[in-house]
Amino acid sequence: MRALAAILLAMTLIAPAAASAAPERLVMKPYPGGIWKRITDKSNERGWIHEQIPAGQSVETFADILTDQGYATMGGGDPSEFLKARFANIQPACEGMRVNGPTPRMEGGLPVAYAQVYCGRQAGQPFGVSIFYKAIGGGAALYSVSREFHVPASSVRGVLSFPKGHEAEAGALVKAQAAADRYLLNDVYVCGGKSDDLRCQR
Repeated sequence: MRALAAILLAMTLIAPAAASAAPERLVMKPYPGGIWKRITDKSNERGWIHEQIPAGQSVETFADILTDQGYATMGGGDPSEFLKARFANIQPACEGMRVNGPTPRMEGGLPVAYAQVYCGRQAGQPFGVSIFYKAIGGGAALYSVSREFHVPASSVRGVLSFPKGHEAEAGALVKAQAAADRYLLNDVYVCGGKSDDLRCQR
């Protein structure tokens, strides 16, 4: 009886450790609002990049893109510092740029950061760009997920400028950007490794 009790006790003590040893992975639930198709799928020992666009859009003329990246060489890195470096890289390609964030948080025991970049006009293009970011500092890698919108060009930084008569399009874009915020907050997270995110148990 004592031997059985000892075995059961040992199993109880070992179980949490075994659960926490699950491989770390980025979780991205399907993006809401239709079917998305992958147009980029590249990986090597340093990390990966995947890009998706709505099924009805083409690679040449897309207006919406969802990108996820993993940087294996940046495990344990600061997601806020990562986003600041990303802003610096975007700046030269943007005419009139405004940034919100990065806003640091803790989710599931891991550091995360959110930010939004508003580019009045992408250099050499007839449109502006709005990008919504979430970066997660995992132990095995640093993860970045971004939702990008191509918008009408504007001479005022961070201000949407739709032509008169296009109010419905402006309203639809505002709703789509709010949906992007919710998606990054609720449907993008890391499981395994040091994560204790309760969403991993669903």
